[in-house]
Amino acid sequence: MLELGPDNLIEYLRDTGRLSPAVAVRSSVKSLSGGVSNVVMRVSVPEGEDFVVKQSRAQLRTQATWFSQPERIWRERDVLDVLSRVTPPGLVPKLLFEDRDNFLFAMEAIPCEHIVWKSSLLDGEADVSIGRRLGETLARIHAGTTDDSDLRERLGDRTIFDELRLDPFYRFVAQRQSELRPALERLIEETLATATCLVLGDFSPKNILLVTSESSSDSKRPRLVLVDFETGHFGDPAFDLGFFLSHLLLKTIKHARRADEFLEMVREFWSAYRGAGLQPAREEHSVLHLAACMLARVDGKSTVDYLTSEAQSLVREITREWLLSPPDRVESALTDLQRRINAVCSC
Repeated sequence: MLELGPDNLIEYLRDTGRLSPAVAVRSSVKSLSGGVSNVVMRVSVPEGEDFVVKQSRAQLRTQATWFSQPERIWRERDVLDVLSRVTPPGLVPKLLFEDRDNFLFAMEAIPCEHIVWKSSLLDGEADVSIGRRLGETLARIHAGTTDDSDLRERLGDRTIFDELRLDPFYRFVAQRQSELRPALERLIEETLATATCLVLGDFSPKNILLVTSESSSDSKRPRLVLVDFETGHFGDPAFDLGFFLSHLLLKTIKHARRADEFLEMVREFWSAYRGAGLQPAREEHSVLHLAACMLARVDGKSTVDYLTSEAQSLVREITREWLLSPPDRVESALTDLQRRINAVCSC
């Protein structure tokens, strides 16, 4: 595999005929944030449309050693294709071309004037309307792919999901915290035994972009764009719910003094998801994923960097209790967290 970077991407695009020599010499490349698993680069083309090239790597950029098969890039490509058919236009980027030998594909670029929702949350912006829209969006994805036999066949392999989620999140923690091992191992087993719909596996604020609308009359309602789908598979929707909620609750803990605002946004997300007619068969299962994912972001292979030591202790305390004796409703977990934050608001 030819590993590409800003120093040789233009040459590659020229040599493969993606850019003409005349255009290539005037084009430029900028590295983008690709999380820990991929190289992502934006190509600016004079008098043309920018596009993004994404290439997978075998070794991920984490402190702990972490490998995953580079073939995961094709799972992302397949999930993008599915999402383009079951979601409104503009929610996901359009695919442009792919290179199987070099484990890469290209897609349309999002306008530079966009905001990564994670940044807004870390800055303390808890937008209830975005929470509601994301609940509706995830419900649409889950509902639109439920019991799809073709997708079950195409996306049923969960090797990549295991490598990037279950192993570094759940097993990694279980190996180090014997008290929680039975609960986490049981959660893994139940997750792998459930195959209901398309599960994104990375429905996260870092993968949600806010693009300001070109229409001045709608300037306060940004367009939502979703990116990064290599962990997508046909599986358990409770994982998406727990994973996403874990991100929101970690941000809630960070902004403890404004927890009421953040929890209102969380509740709006949950209400919108359920309001779309989707009622998790076992809401407790979503709470278990929520607890396991929160704990993994403190003690797993890929940890968050924005929590104080006091906040991390709160996460460990509450997730331990939820894993050993899970609330049977998401609302019960939110109420419990709100009570604890009010009692320890100095975190």
